Amino acid sequence: MRVPRKALIFGMTLAAAAALPAVSQTPPARPTDPIYKCAEKTVDAERLACFDKAVADLQIAESAGKIRTVDMAAVEKIERDSFGFSLPSINEIFRREDSAKGPATAEVEEVVFGISSIVVNRVTRKATITLENGQVWEQIDSEELSRSKIRKGKQAKIRKAAMGSFMMTIDGSNGAIRVRRVN
Repeated sequence: MRVPRKALIFGMTLAAAAALPAVSQTPPARPTDPIYKCAEKTVDAERLACFDKAVADLQIAESAGKIRTVDMAAVEKIERDSFGFSLPSINEIFRREDSAKGPATAEVEEVVFGISSIVVNRVTRKATITLENGQVWEQIDSEELSRSKIRKGKQAKIRKAAMGSFMMTIDGSNGAIRVRRVN
């Protein structure tokens, strides 16, 4: 008996789909999920035993260096220090959303740092600004910085602009220059 071509293709497709690993619709488990599960237990002795095991497992994982705990102050410091760089994996970790609570934290939109030095290229007239925290920003537009800004510049405010770019204002002046972070 001859099997129709469409039935053969359909059968092969089903077999291939069955061989693929199942795609889970749930997000990956967090290290604290077992502790939260313990809270659901109604019998006191079971809940206590569950908490004891979950906390012991968490301590072992932390001691082995498999997990680390980070408070929001540390997250903000990381975001401020990495401001201007595209770090999608870091943002994904820190911005995990809980459907019941909304976003974990607000994203840093602007930073203010002291200026260590401003050097203007004699040919291109573009500035390279080194900040006190070690960040180096390079001017990418054709605006010319006034000499007074270069001499008196003490602080730089950098804010996110359109399409992933950044604008820098030196010492609160009205004019801003477009910059990119190079270090």
